[in-house]
Formats: sequence, C-alpha cells, structure tokens
Amino acid sequence: MPSFAPMGYQVPILSIFARFTLGLTGSLRNSIPSVRVPEAATGDVPSFSPRTILVFRPTNLLAALIAATSNHAPGAPAQSGAQAGERIEQGVTAPSSRRELAFPYQGIIGQVAVKEGDRVKKGDVLMKQDDRIERKRLEAIALEADRSLVINAKQAALENKEVELRRKTELFQRKALSESEFLSAELEVKLAQAEVEVSKHEQKTKVSEKELQEVRVEYMTLLSPIDGIVEKIVQKEGEVADIDKPSIVIVKNDPMYIELKTLPTHVVQALSSGQELDVRYPKGEWEKAKINLIVPVADARADTQTIRLEMPNPKNRSTGLTMEVRIPAVMTTAAGK
Repeated sequence: MPSFAPMGYQVPILSIFARFTLGLTGSLRNSIPSVRVPEAATGDVPSFSPRTILVFRPTNLLAALIAATSNHAPGAPAQSGAQAGERIEQGVTAPSSRRELAFPYQGIIGQVAVKEGDRVKKGDVLMKQDDRIERKRLEAIALEADRSLVINAKQAALENKEVELRRKTELFQRKALSESEFLSAELEVKLAQAEVEVSKHEQKTKVSEKELQEVRVEYMTLLSPIDGIVEKIVQKEGEVADIDKPSIVIVKNDPMYIELKTLPTHVVQALSSGQELDVRYPKGEWEKAKINLIVPVADARADTQTIRLEMPNPKNRSTGLTMEVRIPAVMTTAAGK
C-alpha cells in the first residue's frame, strides 16, 4: 500500500474535499470528522487500509450540505427576528410628496431665498426672477386700463349731441330745418353712442391685459406648494431660468411612504388597504404603518406586486432608507390556502 503522510500527521480527507469542491464554511467542516491514519506496525510511514477509508460516510456530507443551505433558499425573504410563519420583507422609504418647480417663462433669476436642506412652509418664497421690467409694463397697462376719463369725455359729448338733436328735431317739425340737417344730427348722436361703447370695450380689454400681466409677474416668484424640505437647488442666482427643467426641488417627508416592490402576489392578496403592519429600521423598534396603496396591476412574470405604506415622520428623518416590514403569520397562512 503506498504511503500518504509522515508519521503522526492527521489527514482531514473530507475537509480538503469540501474546501476544493464545495467551499463549505467552518461549521460544515466541523460537522464532518477528520480521519487519523494509524501508524503502520512496521516501518516509519503510515498507509491507508480499506477499513480506514470506510470511515468516510457520504451521508455525513449530505446532512451537512442540507443544514448549511436550508436557511438560504433562493428567493426566500430575510427572516431575521421573524416569529414562526411570519415574513420579514425589505422596503424603502420615500417622500409622500416631491415637487419639481420650474418658472413658466424665461428670465434671469434675481434671488434664491433658501438653501438646500432648509425646511419651508407652504407659501414661502423660494426663488424670484428679476421682475423690474415686467412690473413697469404692468404699471403702464394699469394706466391704460383706467379709461374712466375717456369714457366720461365720450359720455359728455354724447349728451351734447343728444341735446343738439332735440333742438333740431323741433326745428325740423316746424319746417325750419332741412331734412339733411336733421338726419346729420341723428347720425352724430349714433356715432357718439358708438364711441362711448368702444371706449368701454377698450377698458375691458385693457383690464384683461392688466390681469394677465399681474399673473405673469406673480409667476416670476416661486412659492413652496407644500410644507417640506429643499432637496435640491438646480439653478442659481444670475442664471437664466430654463423652462424645460426644474429650478428647485421640494420634498415632503412627513408623512413618508414605505414601498415594497417585490412582495409575492399571493401574500399581497391577503392584505387590504388601510391595514396596519409593523415596520422598523434595522435593529430599531417596531412601529405601525398603514397600507395606503396596493398597486392594482401585478407583475405576472415575476409573480410580485407592489404595496405602499404610510407612516408619520415627525423628526423628518431622511427617506430612501431601508425598513423591515413584518407580515403576520395569519396573512402568510391565509395566502397559502
């Protein structure tokens, strides 16, 4: 029989086999005993015998493989801290509102009133364009819109024409005025009436122009539409506002959402909108969150469906973080039926 190792050396046959073929962990190697090669009765070099090799039992390796892989089945959810029958799923927090605000008209940004990370209230000024030219134009339009003096003058001229017509009507009835002069007086009254109406129409047009200009000037100031936090300032003071991209981004993290996008469809079918589930940050305390959306279309290919939970966030903790969501055992049991 050929020799394999010096005297007294232990040959961990199965450990070497596992190291080079399966890459098993230390716990696997500990579960399989090493084989000590006995020293030969004569000579200095030990040798294997058929009886020694029989010490290796394939069932030991199979049992170790099953034990090492049973807790890491492909596709199984993370179950750290879960009770029997429960599922612990991983979700990601998201703002309950995210607004990308842009100016509707091009113009030079004259003021940025906030900085990134600032908390803002609904109605707070965020940015302003340089509106000096537009405000002067508004003043001019406002003056033109005030046509009361013109209308009063036209109205006075009309009244004068009406008095003249009455006088000429009496003369015409007494045959003291020609028909052409009488008809001319009537026509002058009608023209004066038309001039009054034209002036009133022009006033309405100018008032509309004034209101339109007021809106334009108003839109040159960006106000926060929500209570939130300034996430990003895209355009800076002195730059020309690009109407095709946002100038500033505001997010609302209180309340916040928790999105689970890969929940198995059969589990989602056991849940309902408005239902409360336990959630927590990793290694944190369990809190309550309420389901506010079950996406009505599932992914048939992946057999998953998305749900969204809502929970208070009074400390305005950052979103985009991982949270654990506990699905009760009764839900997973019901879903499996």
